[in-house]
Amino acid sequence: MKRKLIIVWVLLMIAGVFTAGCTFVAFQQSQRLNAYQPAVTAAKQTVFGLKHGQKPKHALPIITDVSTNTPFVLIYDNNKKFVVSSANVTDMEFKYPDASLTYINKHSQNRMTWQPKTGYRYATVGIKYKNYYVIGAYSLKEAENTTATFATFLFVGCVAYAAGSWILLLILGTVLLVSKDKVKRKKATK
Repeated sequence: MKRKLIIVWVLLMIAGVFTAGCTFVAFQQSQRLNAYQPAVTAAKQTVFGLKHGQKPKHALPIITDVSTNTPFVLIYDNNKKFVVSSANVTDMEFKYPDASLTYINKHSQNRMTWQPKTGYRYATVGIKYKNYYVIGAYSLKEAENTTATFATFLFVGCVAYAAGSWILLLILGTVLLVSKDKVKRKKATK
């Protein structure tokens, strides 16, 4: 009987781990995809300004501290030369990859994760508009912190599930064994 309980528990664990894994992947992807929204908004607002005759410097959102969770915009010209940015850094510190600008030129838009230097990761959206590449960027710090916190809670939940299901199976197994013994005794007395 104990062997059957272990087999049932292992099957429950496989189902639980699979469910937890699917839940984590879905949560992580939703957090990651949501991180693009502020970058898209910042880039599209800048393109809107350019469409309405503003010079690149005036089309940008307000100057942003890259260590905060505020989107910023970089603008490059057709020759992939840095024009202006709403970030409080220089082009030398945060050089957007030329290969990504080439991709934007071919496909008119690109979404990618960009890590210009250690400790800085961004969800970026690049848009081609006439003679400019407009890059909206948003820090992944909060999305990654939220995902890490969720993973911790999910792990604790999995441990509780494993312990709880084992205890429940032991209780049910004991009840089932007692019930079988009663049935055997009744049959033996007849």
